[in-house]
Formats: sequence, C-alpha cells, structure tokens
Amino acid sequence: MNPRELQNSYQKNRQKFHDYIDTIKKNTPWDIYTIINPTLIKNPYASDFPKNYFINSSEFSNRIINFTKNSFKFYIKNLYLLFSYFIAFVLYKIYFKKQRKNETKIIIDTFGLVDKINESGEFSENYLSGIYEIFERFNTQYSILLRPYRVSKNPFKMVKFFRIINQDKRDFMFEYEFLKWNDFALLFLLIALYPFKTLRLLQDEKTLEDKIFNSSLFEDIKHFSFDSLTRYILGKNLAKIQSIEKIYSWSEFQVIERSFNFAVRKNRSAIKLIACQFYLNYETYFNTYVDDLDYEMLSAPHEVLVNGKRYLLDREKVEYNTGVSLRYKSIFDFKGIKEERNILLLGSYIEKDTQHMLESVKEFDNVIFKNHPAVDIKKFGVLPKNVTVSNENIYKLFEHAKLVIGTASGTSVEAVACGVSVIIIASRNNLTANPLVAHGQGKIWDITFEIGNIAEIYKKLMKYREENIDEIIEISSWYKDNFFVSLSDENIVKTFGFKK
Repeated sequence: MNPRELQNSYQKNRQKFHDYIDTIKKNTPWDIYTIINPTLIKNPYASDFPKNYFINSSEFSNRIINFTKNSFKFYIKNLYLLFSYFIAFVLYKIYFKKQRKNETKIIIDTFGLVDKINESGEFSENYLSGIYEIFERFNTQYSILLRPYRVSKNPFKMVKFFRIINQDKRDFMFEYEFLKWNDFALLFLLIALYPFKTLRLLQDEKTLEDKIFNSSLFEDIKHFSFDSLTRYILGKNLAKIQSIEKIYSWSEFQVIERSFNFAVRKNRSAIKLIACQFYLNYETYFNTYVDDLDYEMLSAPHEVLVNGKRYLLDREKVEYNTGVSLRYKSIFDFKGIKEERNILLLGSYIEKDTQHMLESVKEFDNVIFKNHPAVDIKKFGVLPKNVTVSNENIYKLFEHAKLVIGTASGTSVEAVACGVSVIIIASRNNLTANPLVAHGQGKIWDITFEIGNIAEIYKKLMKYREENIDEIIEISSWYKDNFFVSLSDENIVKTFGFKK
C-alpha cells in the first residue's frame, strides 16, 4: 500500500480503529500492565498496530516462536536498563548535594536533556521553557521534577549533570531521591512478569483485525518502555508526600505519563494532575488525546491544558482547557517576511521521515535545514550539497523563507501562522504526521505523497500566493488565532490560577 492509499484507508476506517482498541481496553484488567502496554496506547510510532490495521495486513509468524524471541530480547534489554538505572541512583546519592528550600506543594514535571545541559553548562529545557519565570513573577513557589533523558546507555554522564544542577538556584527533584531498596525488587518483579501479562490481551482470532492485533501484541514486547515502570514507582512514592497539591506535567500522554498518573491517582487522589500539552499536535498522534475511558482507568490527568482552542476536546470526565503558548511566544511578535529567498527544511523527531525529506530536495537551491533539537544530526550522514545547516532562531529563518518543507513537524503550523507557504511530505513508512488541517490546503499549504510532485506543488503554491496575497494573510491569521494562545497576564492567570 502506497502512502496515498494508506492515508485514504485511515480516513475511511479511523473510527473503527479507535472503537476496536477501546473495546479491548474495556474488557481487560485495569492494572499497571494494561496501562503501559504499547499496543493499547495507539501510538503509531511505538507500535506497528495502527499502520498494520489501516493497511489491513501483517506478517503472521509462529506465535510461540515470536513470543519467545521477543521476550528474550525484552529481558536482555531491560535487565541492562535496570542495572544502568541502579548506577544512576548510586551516582545521585554521591554527587547530588542540593537541598530544596521550599515546601513541596507545586511540582513542574518535565524532561531534562542531559547531553544538552552538559554541553551548555547550565539548566535549560525546550518543553516548559518560560513557565519558571511566570511562577516567579506571580510569587508562586514550585519544585522542578526532572526526567533525565537518554542516559541509559551511559549513566556516568549524570555526574556532570548533577554538578550543573547543584549550581542552579531553583528547587529540583529526581525520582532517585525517593527510591528504596524494595523499589528495585519491585522493578525486577514487574519486568519479569510483563511479557506473560501481555498474554491476557490476546484476542480470539475471529477476524483479520484480531490476527493483526495479536501479531502486533507480541512484536510490541520489544517496544516496552522501561521508564514507564520507573515513573510508576515515582508516582507511588510522590503520593506519600502530603504537602503536594498540584503537578504540572509535560504530557504527550505516553506510557510514562500514563503510568505516573495511574500511580498517583490510585494512591492519593487529592493531588491534582495537570497535563501541559503546550505543543502543536497532529491527528495521527493518537496517544496524545485523553479519553474518558483513560480517566476511568486512572491513567489520565484531571485536566489537560492545550496550546490553542483548535485542540479542545469535548469530554465528560477529563477537563480540557486552553493554556498558553509557552514555546511559541515569538509568533505574536513576528513582523512578517522580509525577503522570500530560501527553502527551509524542518527536521522531525521521526528520523526516517527527516531522512526521506532531505533526499527529496536535490533540485532546489538556497536550501536551509533546521534539525530537530532532540535528534543527532550525525544520524543523517553526509547531507546533500545544496543543503546548509542552520541553528538560527526559527522566526529569523521565516523572515527570509519563501517556502517551508516539513514532515511530522509542528513548526509547519508556525510557518503558516507567520504567512509562509508549506509543503508536507507524506511518510513512506507510516501514517503521515501532518499538523495542519484542511483550512488553507491548496492555497498556503499542500501535501505530497510522491516526491516527484514537489516541484509542481511548489509552483502552484507560489502562483496562488502571488495572485491572492490578501487571502494568504487571512489564512495565516486564522491559524494563529486557532492554534496559539498569547502569554498575556489575563491568559496566564486563567491557565495557572494565580492571583493578580
């Protein structure tokens, strides 16, 4: 099935897909093993099930052999990760000397990019950046709960990381602080049981859908997230701290957030969990959307704050509200395009799609590549000769952009909201992560399912732009109004409940 056919199948069968998974979730024991199962969370980038469902095909191997093979890989990988986690715990005990000054009432839970912090020599992050200054401006105390990112292969990089955090004036928390020896025993037990707990989810193979699900279920054993267990134990430990009132978490509603929510809500429901989805989402990132069923299973937060009114969902049990666009405040200061001269490529977190995009622009001149901050650019090898890499601020790059080419990048919405035309390249290997909606398609943006069509789409968009500039500006304003919320005092007070 080619990318266009896959997209058409998705459009036709998406509701059936969601109903199928939700039926399984309703009829399964609601425990930690269900909460963290990658097949059930619908993430097309952590499981092959969504893609195989819409393709309506899968490779069916011997069930016993497949289970044994993937379970063996699972145990090797996760026993190593358990050992690495223990090393990080020991290093924390030796090198982290910082004491918190304030009572722990409000927690801001976010990722800490260890390599980036070690390189820069100071704490910074690209997720909830700006939230700390807001809390300080409104005289509200907080503690930062950091999730160290990408340290499992080399936990010893945490030595420098802890030394840097020690120098920061703010209050920090790490999961290692609350770990007890019996937590490691629990981790070992959870790992030992997990593959066998997946067997509860096997479906009677009455339909092709059931066969596809069962096949994916065994394949997804290798996609299990070790961090989902450590976050589960962290949630249990934090629930014992009576002073905690609220936890604001960066949330893509992955298994690491679901297991954390589950542990907190199961052990202390008085803590209000607030999911901060201050990013530009896309429809096929299924796992990010919080359902009432998730709430009933205790894996959902109490409230979801989104980046714009376009992302508001009508739920009975989960409260959805607009937040503020912490990461995108510059969009409200953008003065417009100064000179349309460059083709701007926006890298994605999905490395295969980015590689595909880089291979697709050889016929263009003046191409600038802006890589995703969480992806090592070395993974793309030698870049095409016509491509120049830039680390400049994205809004500075927009000032001289005549076209943006993106794939699975929310920055495409920023571009359109700034009045820049965009081409989305469909994924060759999976469902296409397109952050744009139908509004303005064929006018300010379009999608290509075949690389050979890029030049033709480019010409059409440029022609439409030249002849309909007022409509381009109007579409741009619509995206800004629907996908972003300004950081006015009024919006900040409404989002976080501060007193003026």
